Amino acid sequence: MTQYAAHGLLRAADRGRREEEGRCVLHLDMDAYFASVEQRDVPLYRDRPLVVCHTSSDFCSHGVVATASYEARRWGIKAGMSVWEARSRCPHACFVHADIPKYLDNARRLRHLCERHSHRVEVFSIDELFVDLTPLLRRYPPGGRRWEEALRVGGDLKEDIRRELGLTASVGIGANKLVAKMASEFHKPDGLTLVLPEQLPDILAPLPVDRLVGVGARMRRHLRAMGIETIGDLARAPREALQWKFGVVGSLLWEAAHGRDAGAVARSGEVEGMKSFGHSLSLRGGTRDLEYLENTLLGLCDAVTRRMRRDGYLGRTVSLRLRVGYALGYARARTLPEHTDLPSPVYAAARDLLRREASSGLWTEPVTTVGVSVSQLRRREEGKQVTIWDIMDPREERLAAALDAIRDRYGEKAVTRASLLGDFALSGMNLAR
Repeated sequence: MTQYAAHGLLRAADRGRREEEGRCVLHLDMDAYFASVEQRDVPLYRDRPLVVCHTSSDFCSHGVVATASYEARRWGIKAGMSVWEARSRCPHACFVHADIPKYLDNARRLRHLCERHSHRVEVFSIDELFVDLTPLLRRYPPGGRRWEEALRVGGDLKEDIRRELGLTASVGIGANKLVAKMASEFHKPDGLTLVLPEQLPDILAPLPVDRLVGVGARMRRHLRAMGIETIGDLARAPREALQWKFGVVGSLLWEAAHGRDAGAVARSGEVEGMKSFGHSLSLRGGTRDLEYLENTLLGLCDAVTRRMRRDGYLGRTVSLRLRVGYALGYARARTLPEHTDLPSPVYAAARDLLRREASSGLWTEPVTTVGVSVSQLRRREEGKQVTIWDIMDPREERLAAALDAIRDRYGEKAVTRASLLGDFALSGMNLAR
């Protein structure tokens, strides 16, 4: 649920707002986006199982799956799966590195195509956008004629994407962002689906509860324990009981089960600021070597604070995420005395958390994933608290600025710490603008 709230979908801030009558929202979801871009650009990959990986291995022997083509999905391969499991399911698939700069370039072109139809376009993720068609369709009376015109716009947008980008997209249209997003998932790939307000009860009620936006495996287990299996069951449940059990999230889920979402489509640049910066890395085969884990953590902290400085953010809360084996995952956090964008204080806090966990005796299996994130952000222009240590030794800040300038010009691998040579790499980390 948190990832959707952070992007403006099912937000607590929208509770109590009245949903605007006559709204028409379009949600566009690219089909197997990363894989489709590679298949478009490399004829050898077309009509073959293709797996795009987030990995530091030259031969894609470890890491995680970023996207699988529809040919690969027939073998049960999906995003987030480890590469070794994907290889065991489909050994004859093509495995390639994720080319993030290329996908971002196509995403920018996609946004420009959407902006031809409406000035109110919200980027939800690298391959998803919301388009508010309400201003465009105001000249049509609410009802059938307006929805027919919305379908025509959706079809035109799909054709523009096919002609100018050589890609396909699934489009959902509804009276709000929640319904539009769910509609885009009903007929994939290359679908165009309209869900009218009067159709909502019949369409949503029979669906499994985990088809509702924001309901993952953990929430599904909690709901099943309450006897809630379908979205209809959730809609019939007492709102007060859900709110008592889950707090604000329970109230949001109840609203969503009725197809309600008062969140507005934000123009580019109007979306709320970043909530956190983070990176994680899967470790091939896992490891119990604390020194190796600390070294990996140092590289992650370098990458996270590099992005923070690039985007002009300071952070205060450092979170460590670990996965032990392939079942146990947990997170620990520590709040720093002051906001920072430098790697040393972030790494010191994350390393202390790591050492504490290593001494806890909980590591019965090797650590397979390690990640770090920084939250409780504020913009750098709001001011940085200056301490006596900053005055006495500003060398790290000057060093970070010099390294950023070198990497912006020559790439992320132009200069690195000696301790990270040969052992650490993050896919898609060319951050130069």
